[in-house]
Amino acid sequence: MPDLEGIAYIARRLGLDAGTVRRFIARESEALGVVLHRGKGDRLLLTRDDADKVIASYEARRGPVNPDDQASATLDRYGWFYVIQLVPEALPDRVKIGFADNVDKRLAEHRTAAPTARLLKAWPCKRSWDYAATDSVTRDGCKLVLNEVYEGEPRGFLDRGDQFFSVMPSPESEKDLSEHSPLYEADEASGRADLRKPEKE
Repeated sequence: MPDLEGIAYIARRLGLDAGTVRRFIARESEALGVVLHRGKGDRLLLTRDDADKVIASYEARRGPVNPDDQASATLDRYGWFYVIQLVPEALPDRVKIGFADNVDKRLAEHRTAAPTARLLKAWPCKRSWDYAATDSVTRDGCKLVLNEVYEGEPRGFLDRGDQFFSVMPSPESEKDLSEHSPLYEADEASGRADLRKPEKE
């Protein structure tokens, strides 16, 4: 049996969440000729060659994912939710919060106007969680300055962020499929296993 890769491998390569990858494979597996295998815990696995086919097909349709390009971000992508202290030596209670695909690049951008800005913390985050995370992190103990800039005790932002993300799944996590899921329906005409009927290892 050749080396097998999970959905999370493709998700990382494309900068997408696992659910988006799973849906793409469900639509395109027959056209691409990829065969899926069922691994431990009913994880869906592909050979490295088939995984590369999926990645190449997605990039050909949407273009390569550039993690530095904020304009290309969509709700199915994930990155980081961050808290940046803008001017720690003068205004230690003023922070910028938000979502970024690349936290180091975002910090560098802030340092063009605030050279001493520093990253306090960042959590792995789906873009679709951005507004909920912001509402949770700023729910009390702070005041809005402008846009995503707030004033409040920095430790409070971090504690509220920890609380929010402690109950969220990993952005790369896969949902377990029910044995009754239509994704497991057999494609009798093709006579091969695809996303709707994964092979056992």
